[in-house]
Amino acid sequence: MPTDFFTDFTSSHVPIQPDISSASPPLTIFTRALVEPSKPPLLLLHGYPQTHIEFHKIVPSLKPHFSLILLDLRGYGASSTVSSSRNGSGYSKRLMAQDCVKVMAYHGYSKFSILGHDRGAGVAYRLALDAPDKVDRVVVVDILPTSSRYDGFSDQTSVLKGFHWPFLAQPAPFPETLIRGCDEGRYFLEYILASWSGFETLEGFDSTALEEYRRAFCTNERIHATCEDYRAGAFLDKAHDEEDFKNGNKISAPVLVVWGKKGRVTGRDGKTPLDIWKSFAADVMVVGLDCGHFIPEEDPKRFMDAVLEFCGLSSPK
Repeated sequence: MPTDFFTDFTSSHVPIQPDISSASPPLTIFTRALVEPSKPPLLLLHGYPQTHIEFHKIVPSLKPHFSLILLDLRGYGASSTVSSSRNGSGYSKRLMAQDCVKVMAYHGYSKFSILGHDRGAGVAYRLALDAPDKVDRVVVVDILPTSSRYDGFSDQTSVLKGFHWPFLAQPAPFPETLIRGCDEGRYFLEYILASWSGFETLEGFDSTALEEYRRAFCTNERIHATCEDYRAGAFLDKAHDEEDFKNGNKISAPVLVVWGKKGRVTGRDGKTPLDIWKSFAADVMVVGLDCGHFIPEEDPKRFMDAVLEFCGLSSPK
C-alpha cells in the first residue's frame, strides 16, 4: 500500500466491536489520521471501486484547515470483510455509519464534518440522518440518495448510466463470477474507472493510485464484499431512506452536494440534483463541475474551492 501520499499520517487498524443487539462479528477498519487538536475534524469516505487513496490530490488543500481522518470502508482496501454477509446484511450504510462513529471516537472526536464520495457519500448522509448530534457539516460527492437512484430507473438514461446498481446487487455468485472471469476483475475495474471519468480513459489517474486500486479490488474476497455493498443498497439502504422520507426526517446539518456534469448523476422527470437533495436535507447547496464521477482526482482545485467556501474558509494560494 503506498505511503508516500500520506507520509505525515498515522496508520491504524481500529477494532470495531458490534453493538450488543447486533449479530455482526468484530472487524477492523483501516485509518490514516493527521490529528491536530487546534483544527476541526474532517472524516473522508471513499467510493466504489476505490480506497482512501482517492483523496491523495485534495489532502494538501485540507491539511491547513482540518484534522483529517481517512478510512477504508468495511469490505474495501485494508479494512475487514464480513464473511457472514448475505444480501448485503453486513454492509448496510447504517452499519458503516456506526463504524465511522466508532473510528472517530477512537481518534478522540465525538462530533465532526464528513466528506464522502460515491458509496462514502451514502455512508455520510446515513450517518447525518441516524446521528445528527455527531455531524457538523456534510459534503456528498456525485451521488443521489439510494431510494432516488432506484426511483430514477424508470428513465432510460438513468438505467444505462446506473447499470451497475442492479447488476452488482444480483444474488451471489452471479456478478462476482462475471467480474472475476476477465483478468481476475482487472478488466471490470479499469472499465469502471475509465468510463465513469470525464477523460474516458485511465490517463487521469495517478499511476501509483491506480495500482493500489487494482491491488485492493482484484481478489475474490473484495469483489464479493463490494457486491454485498450494492446488495445492501437494494435490500436495506433503500428501505432506510424510504422510512426517513415517509417520516419527514431530513438531514439537519448543512449539506454541500458536488456533482460531475459529465458523470452519472441523473434525476427523473426533469429534476436536478438540488431538487432531489432538498427532499432529504433542510439546508443544501449544489455545485456542478465540468468533469466526470471521480471529482477528487479529476478536478481537485475547483472541488476544493467549493468545499472550503462551503466551510467558510479560503483555498491556500
